[in-house]
Amino acid sequence: METIGIDKMDEKGYTITPMAFLLLIPVIIFAVAFGDIVNEINQYSTITIGSDVTGGTVSSIYSSISAGAGDSGRYAAYMATRETIDRQNFLPNSKETIRNIATNQLNAHVIDACRKLSIETGRDIYINNVLIPANSTNQTFNTTFTTDDITVEQVDGYGNTDPYGFYVVVRAGVPIKVVQSGQVFEGTLPEIRGYAPIQGLEDPYIWIKSKFRTRNAIYQYPYFEESNYLGMVDYHFNDSVVINDLSIQNLQYCLNGTDNPENYAPMSYYFPNPNGLNFFERLQGGKINGEPAGSRLSTFVIGDPLSDVYKGATISKIDVDYYKSPPVSGTNIILGTGSNARPFRDPTGSIFYLSSNYKTLFGLKDSYSNDYP
Repeated sequence: METIGIDKMDEKGYTITPMAFLLLIPVIIFAVAFGDIVNEINQYSTITIGSDVTGGTVSSIYSSISAGAGDSGRYAAYMATRETIDRQNFLPNSKETIRNIATNQLNAHVIDACRKLSIETGRDIYINNVLIPANSTNQTFNTTFTTDDITVEQVDGYGNTDPYGFYVVVRAGVPIKVVQSGQVFEGTLPEIRGYAPIQGLEDPYIWIKSKFRTRNAIYQYPYFEESNYLGMVDYHFNDSVVINDLSIQNLQYCLNGTDNPENYAPMSYYFPNPNGLNFFERLQGGKINGEPAGSRLSTFVIGDPLSDVYKGATISKIDVDYYKSPPVSGTNIILGTGSNARPFRDPTGSIFYLSSNYKTLFGLKDSYSNDYP
């Protein structure tokens, strides 16, 4: 019988015919090719992951600056307030003082955050063309931002004013660079705004102007409407009047500071007043040219802290009238008629006087003869 072929036996005893051996060749070739593909994929993945880490680092830097700007603003507001109150004298340039404190605090925050990021990611981080070493500390390395990079203002990015807080603004165009093993991200920061609320801070204007006899903390009067159903400003100071109780609400609520977070009363709330003083102006003791009217606010004076000075004069009890030099006179608000007529009083029992201009602005009448509504 003619032999067609010789079978081959592998090392485990299995017989492999020539035909079967030929069928294995493409498998071997594919396996070699697949190994090259896997190597390329691994290299590509390394590049992609590296890029993702670099991009994530840049995003973290941005977030850190944004959060740090707001925190540094709040810290600066507190420190400037304490400095004014402790010195018992107004600041010569309140915005410059706050900007200086905020810049230093922002540097400390951002440098500390970037140092940690550099250690975690292995990236070198440059801000404003300054390398932040991984071993740096915010006590020994604090020159990333300068005061030329920072402004403070009570206007948001859309031009809207806010009397209850301000923005620490990092200018657009600050250079940023992240480097690792030949991978480099270079760009510039957009404008970054961090919001710093001022609610809860003591008002140095009230403390100093009252000759250190009374204090007030800034809390927002909750019933003010910038635009009511008629499209008009509405303070809601006389939503209800009860003659027998000698009550005008929510004027009485505002004067008392009812439900304020400190649970301290009487302590009048603050409300928007285009002729009042904003936070920077209260630190400085008077109006600052160029400050927007929408950033200004006022409060009422409780009692008569300067009674020894005014000696019974009927002075308007809004802060900018009462502490003005010379002060602005006011008239009372009468509740009831005839022998039952009584003046409206503040929570301390002092007769409440208000100038005609502010009675008009607040929608308050000279007298109320009947309950309302």
